[in-house]
Amino acid sequence: MNDTPSMGDLFGGETAGGWLNMPRGDINAPQGVDIAVLGIGSATPYPVGSYCHDAPDAIRAARSWPTILEQHDFDLFGVDPSDGVLPDGVIAADFGNLDTVADAAPEVTASNRAMIRGAVTGLLDAGSVPFVLGGDDSVPIPVLESYCGFDGGPISILQIDAHIDWRDEVGGETQGLSSNMRRASEMAHVGKIVQLGARGIGSARKGEVQAALDYGVAFHTMRNLIEPDGIARAVAELPEGLPVYIALDVDSMDPVVMPAVIGAAQGGLSYWQMMQIFEAIAARAPICGFNMVELMPARDVNGQGALMASRLGLSMLGMIARQRAAAK
Repeated sequence: MNDTPSMGDLFGGETAGGWLNMPRGDINAPQGVDIAVLGIGSATPYPVGSYCHDAPDAIRAARSWPTILEQHDFDLFGVDPSDGVLPDGVIAADFGNLDTVADAAPEVTASNRAMIRGAVTGLLDAGSVPFVLGGDDSVPIPVLESYCGFDGGPISILQIDAHIDWRDEVGGETQGLSSNMRRASEMAHVGKIVQLGARGIGSARKGEVQAALDYGVAFHTMRNLIEPDGIARAVAELPEGLPVYIALDVDSMDPVVMPAVIGAAQGGLSYWQMMQIFEAIAARAPICGFNMVELMPARDVNGQGALMASRLGLSMLGMIARQRAAAK
């Protein structure tokens, strides 16, 4: 046992499987998996560096005891003992990390993006829901590009983020973390974009805000979300019953509960507000993909950011699993 005991030490040591002790998947043979967890450390980092490259493993390590998926989850199920995170017949697997390179050289980032598109397309073709652990916010661009042949038809996007990410370019780079929603808006297979949680000052200027409004983005800022029924009104912007991709940047949360980010801004979401958002989405539309990005392990405080990210991921996993079970 380490000098500082962990929950893993209390409940049987480290896992033999992947995140949450899931079975490990083979990215070259993904058939038969309902929810496919995939770590993507880098896509197109800016020259400051790939500061989130180690985040997927930090998220995995934060919840790592062997029986975790067998324990009762009060956040998802209250005191109803009849349910579990993964219902019978729903299979989730951890496909590990793609071998992306933490480098901003154009030839490297082009290779990263091609690798991501190939992997995610394979998961979609196998009928899985891609569940991406990033990585910075450039990761969603090639992930979303992979939906161009998605059988479910046009997808909606619900972004949860302190920043709107509508820059056409930053320093000449068009594929970086400040441009993901701008690039998504240009994809023929993307329809409605709903953006939740904008606050403070980021990379957006007046022109980017206007471009998003001209596209038809439904903005619900953090100030809007805290109004009575603010979350319900925001999620109601999604086309009911049509597939939605959830793009979560963890800096959407308040830095008191999520310190491990590069773009901290006061007044963000609490854990329970995030749970309300997740639950409202799951009740309105089938979730066809999910990414969680921008966890910066170097800025974490006693592992609290990674623990929160892993908790959010666990909650989303349970909600997607409920949907998959109902569809079988």
